[in-house]
Formats: sequence, C-alpha cells, structure tokens
Amino acid sequence: MADEATRFGSSAARLAPVLAAACLILLLVWNLGGAPLLEPDEGRYTEIPREMLARGDFITPHLNGVLYFEKPPLHYWLNAVAIRLFGLREFAARLWSALFALAGVALAWSLGRVMGGPRAGFMAALVLGTSPLWVVIGRLATLDMTLTFFLTATLACFWVAHDGTEPRRARLAWHGMFAAAALAVLTKGLIGVVIPGAVVFLYLLATRRWRVLTMVPWVTGVALFLAIAVPWHVLAASRTPDFLWFYFVHEHLLRYATPLAERQEPMWYFLAVVLVGCAPWSGLLPSAARLLPWRHWRDGLAQRRAEVFLSIWAIFVVAFFSSSQSKLIPYVLPALPPLAVLVGLLVDRLWSGNLAASRWERGGLVAGGILASLFGATLVWAGLGRVDRLGLGGVVSPGLLGPGALVLVVALLAAWSGFGWRWERRVLALFAAGCCVGAAVQGVAPLIARERSSKMLAERLRPELRPGDLVFTYRCFPESLPVYLERTVGTAAYEGELAFGISHLSAAERKERFPTAEKFRELWESDRRVFAVGETRAWSRRLAQDGITRARLLWEGEGLALLSNERSAK
Repeated sequence: MADEATRFGSSAARLAPVLAAACLILLLVWNLGGAPLLEPDEGRYTEIPREMLARGDFITPHLNGVLYFEKPPLHYWLNAVAIRLFGLREFAARLWSALFALAGVALAWSLGRVMGGPRAGFMAALVLGTSPLWVVIGRLATLDMTLTFFLTATLACFWVAHDGTEPRRARLAWHGMFAAAALAVLTKGLIGVVIPGAVVFLYLLATRRWRVLTMVPWVTGVALFLAIAVPWHVLAASRTPDFLWFYFVHEHLLRYATPLAERQEPMWYFLAVVLVGCAPWSGLLPSAARLLPWRHWRDGLAQRRAEVFLSIWAIFVVAFFSSSQSKLIPYVLPALPPLAVLVGLLVDRLWSGNLAASRWERGGLVAGGILASLFGATLVWAGLGRVDRLGLGGVVSPGLLGPGALVLVVALLAAWSGFGWRWERRVLALFAAGCCVGAAVQGVAPLIARERSSKMLAERLRPELRPGDLVFTYRCFPESLPVYLERTVGTAAYEGELAFGISHLSAAERKERFPTAEKFRELWESDRRVFAVGETRAWSRRLAQDGITRARLLWEGEGLALLSNERSAK
C-alpha cells in the first residue's frame, strides 16, 4: 500500500501541471472575453467599478450615477484594477472570477491532500474544476466566485489550524481564517461570518471538541478581522446616514426572510441545482454518505472527523439558502468545494480498495453519465434549431450541434464505465465528460447574450450620438448599457434596484434623469434629440399606454430595441 501511495504521489505530481493547464484553458484563457456582458449581473458588476474609476471615489459605490449599497466593495475594487490594467473589456470584467475559480480548485486540492492524501486531493481538484456550475460561474463577472473562494479559505484555514498541526503553522492558519472571513464580509456582507461560524459551531457540537475554542488567538484574530472588515462600513455610514439600515436590514434581513426580492423558488430548488451543477460527478454524491460513521458515530468520529466537517459544511450551505425567500442559482456555489473533497475522499478509498465498491457507486456512475448526456442532448436539440428561446428556431447551429454531440458521446461512455471498468478509466471518463460539458457551455453564452446583453444595441447607438443628445432606458434598465456607452443614462418610468439611490437625488435631478412616464412624454415631444431603449416585446405597447404615438425604430434585437423621437430623426 505504501509503495502504491508513493507511486501515485509521483504520478500525481507529474499530472498536476496537466490538470492546472486544463483548468486554466477552461476557466480563464479560452475565449474568456468572447461573449458580451450578460444582464443583469455582469453589467452591474462592471459598471460600478467603471464609475469608481471615473469618479475617483472608491468608498461610495454608484450604479448609473446613483448610490448603490446592495453589496460591499471588494469585488468592485478588484474589477477596477483589472479595468485599469486591461481596459474596459469583457476579459477584464471576468478576470477575477476566473482567477478565484482556479484558486478555489487549488484550495480543494490542498484540503483533499490534508484530509486524505495526494490522490484524494487530486480527485477533489478534478471534480471541482470540471463541475459545470463551477465553470459557468467562474467565467461570469459576478461576486459569487469571489465570495466562495474566501468562504472556502476561511473553513480550510480552520481545519488546518485545529487539526493538530505545528503551532507556528496553526497560528498562521488561525489568522488566515480571520482575514479570509473579513474579506468574505467585504465581498458580500454578513454571510462571510454567518456561514463559516455556523459550520464550525455545528462541527464542534457534533464532535464535542469545544476545547478547540481555547486554541483560537481571539484577541489578535478579532483585531485583524475588524481592521479589514470595519473601516469601509464606517466610512460608508459616515457619508450616507441611512446606509446602515438599508445595508443591514433591507439587504440582509429582509431579503432573506421576506419575498422582497421576488426570487422565490421551492425548497428542493438548490438540491436540483447541485445535482445538475456537479454532473457527471453528482452521481457519486449519495455514495459519499458511506464515509460517515453511521453505526458507531461516537467511536468513529476520531477517524472520520474530516468527512463530518465536509458534510456539515455542504449541508448547511444548501439548507441555509433553501430556507431563504430569495433564491438564485449561484447562491449555492459555496457547497461545491466540500462536496468535491468528499467525492475525492470516496474515490480515493474505492480506488485503493479501502472501501468496497457497491451498487451505489456503479449506479452513481451510470446516473452521473446519463445526467451529463442529457445536457449534451439538450445542446444537440438546440443546435438543430428546436429551441426558440435561444433565437434559433428552425436554424441549425454547428456551434451547438458539434459540442452537444461530443458531450453526448463522452457522457454515455462515462455512464458505461459503471458496468465494470477499472477506477482509473472511470475517473478518466468522468473527467472527459466534465471537460466536454464545461467547454460546450461556452457556445451557449453568445446566444444568450443576443437577448440578454446591450452590446449590439450600444454599437448601433454610439455612431448616432452627438453632444447634447439624451439617452434613456424606457420602463427597464439593461445594466450593461452604461458600460458599453461608457456613460450613465437616464431611466424613464422605472426604478427597480436603483430606488434607494434615486431617493437620495434632489427633485430636479430625479425629474431630469429618472422621469415618470408623463414627464418622459413631455421630453420625448420636445425639440431635444432623445434616444430610448426598450424591451423588444413590449416597447410598442408601453409607448401607446403612456400616450407616446410617434417613435422611430432604429434597431431591434431579440431582447432590446432602440428608438428615437420622430422630430430629431428628421
């Protein structure tokens, strides 16, 4: 067994650069800026740092020229650095998400090695790096990958610090835990301490290891946390008196406990997201429960503390967000690193023979492969022009058809691996299926952008603009439009998430930049040259409802339309 571990250790060391290169191509280098910014998140999280750079104000975030305190500023600061270095490009906007996705894979690798050895770490990295949800979010300009990295770092540091490591290394890990938690708070608020704090508490409760709390350097650790997390909150509150209520009560408590955000989904929603988001590896998730000491819980905890910790971590994240009244797919992303490490530990023990394979593993391999093959079949169906939602009704798309067929074939091979292949070949088949799924995703993003991005509209509008022209969004707010126009725009008869910022403007500013439908009609019928951006399927009806009868259609895409007032078009 020792010789086998030694052989695997040297083999894994040789494979490590290959794995890192594959993840780098998949998550970072390969056409990262190839698709336009998608609405709404990518537009929002690119426009805020753009305005920070334009204003020279890095304390008070602004979106479309108004206060925007829904999230803390760390990711905005990082994106501002990328934009300054690489320009206002899609690549720059997505760079940090890709880097944190790669760093998260490295953390899973490291945690797997600490908990189960080199093969477990290698498998954890493979599982996480090829999970479709990880790949997709890692290629989007959102906060979720940044948050997930710092949450993962917080809990990984806790594990290293408390697990009997050398005192100097433990002290460094404890302070790393406090620093990572503070950076998580600066990324997305109190969730940065709620999730790791609850996971650690439940783990100590389950294992009855409360003495661990005496090992924590509370004074210096808390001081480090406060030094990182508090200053921005104090400065923001000093500049905006009602910041504390809006940020802590409205954005934290009310969004979680009430349907304020209008993002309600059933309780099982995130279970489905995890199953699909981890395919083809998700078929092995039920088998990971075999790693827990169910029959001899108290006696088995000494040998299975790692599995208990990872299980509590993943289950709490899913349960916490499932209980929320606001649900979006990326919220559950922090559950993927512990699940990846659990699967890594499982495969390591199955591969080495320390755990006998059962019908659960064989069935899991088949189920995971079939789940991935369904994704491939969907791409093939869309590539044949059968999905009107992508604007491909009746049009064959080789960019979807080819990758979809490849995913379908490789995923079915992965499913077939459950009928008796050796574990080396099973892992290779699952890895290949995961890579194909992740790669195929890239063909979908540009198609989605045809409906959920304003890049093409902005390219049509820019040559038309002259000094003094007015640009408004009408009863909507496509958040990538200010990015592509590199200027703020007016918003007529719509407030949405801009409502807090708009409420802090003077009456004159509100009338000028955020007019009601009635005031916008007066402006539209004036001698000013006005452009309006509306939703493709609704602009004509909404204009008629607001009494606007004259409008010239300049451009119409699948999601947005560009209009001008008739007088200025003459």
